[in-house]
Amino acid sequence: MPHLSDGVLRRMLDEPLAVEARQKQHYDDCQGCQARSHAIADEASAVAQLMAVPELNLSPEPALSKIRRGIEAGEAARPVTPVERLTTGVRLGWPRAYRPVALIAFAALLLGVLGASGLAQSLVKIFEPQRFQAVQVQPTDLNRLGVVLDYGKLHWTSGPPDLKPVTSRSQAAQQSGLAVLAPGALPSGIPSSVSYLVAPRTTGSLTLSAATLASSAKKAGVTVSPMPASIDGSTLYLDAGPAVMEVYGGGAPNAAGIFEGFPALVILETRTPTVSSTGATQQQLEDYLLSQPGVPPEVAAQIRAIKNPNTTLPVPIPSGLASSRQVQVQGAQGLLVDAGIASGVVWQKDGVIYAVVGQVTPDQVVAIADSLH
Repeated sequence: MPHLSDGVLRRMLDEPLAVEARQKQHYDDCQGCQARSHAIADEASAVAQLMAVPELNLSPEPALSKIRRGIEAGEAARPVTPVERLTTGVRLGWPRAYRPVALIAFAALLLGVLGASGLAQSLVKIFEPQRFQAVQVQPTDLNRLGVVLDYGKLHWTSGPPDLKPVTSRSQAAQQSGLAVLAPGALPSGIPSSVSYLVAPRTTGSLTLSAATLASSAKKAGVTVSPMPASIDGSTLYLDAGPAVMEVYGGGAPNAAGIFEGFPALVILETRTPTVSSTGATQQQLEDYLLSQPGVPPEVAAQIRAIKNPNTTLPVPIPSGLASSRQVQVQGAQGLLVDAGIASGVVWQKDGVIYAVVGQVTPDQVVAIADSLH
């Protein structure tokens, strides 16, 4: 019988029961095959040692904390733009970690709350939002610039907007003058306990100043497009609210409106906000701000493509992380956002903007919205 092949000798190491009896007999009688087998075994052992890696023990908490610190640092460093200055000081009543859900629901209330996503440049408009249109944004675009710029003098008529807890639905309706609609039914898993927060009507103004912007940019060491004379000196006026936020789950808020847990569902009602100007037109403001360094060209193109910019509010959607589509809600056209673990829908009807956001499916969030009465 000829000598055993390397394959048979290796099989004798890995699968000895698969070797034929005559092959096993030859191996027992052949010193040459035994020597080759020992060499093959030594080689296999050396390869196994080279390929061995220590057990990987992953600890997600430090990694998540590092990501959150990076996000917070980016938010703190991102430039403050005109509409954001109008909305600086908004307290949503939830810890920072829970604010993404609150921001989606609160987006309809002050135009500029959407500025927290990095798209405030696109929201400086002279308009009254009646429709909503998604704008795809790359997550890396949200922190293109790393400086804070001052566009002019900000003034609040009665203080910046603020949400305060109230004890009941009737009290929320009385203080806001809104209907404060309630869902007809809730999906399983959504707690029936509900808390109410009210924000009063808020008015504020921002007087744009080319000199202030130039000085701010010089101090920060950045280059910006000079503010045109048609914009310089114009004053933007914001008139927003009142608004009511209904929060299901998350526990009862304390006196400062802070929730201990993560809300399962949020329903928002607010009078449609308006922005007006003493001089600059919506088109002039949009052309100027979208041309500023750091505004992604693809985002600017989407904003410019909006057919009715005076009445359409762009809603930034993280590309690849969420999808959107137009839907009918309560007989009106609305925008549905599906983020996988949560869904939200926003629409305007009879001078009131409504938003429903929660840890539910797109079909469920639309059903909740349609059941409001």
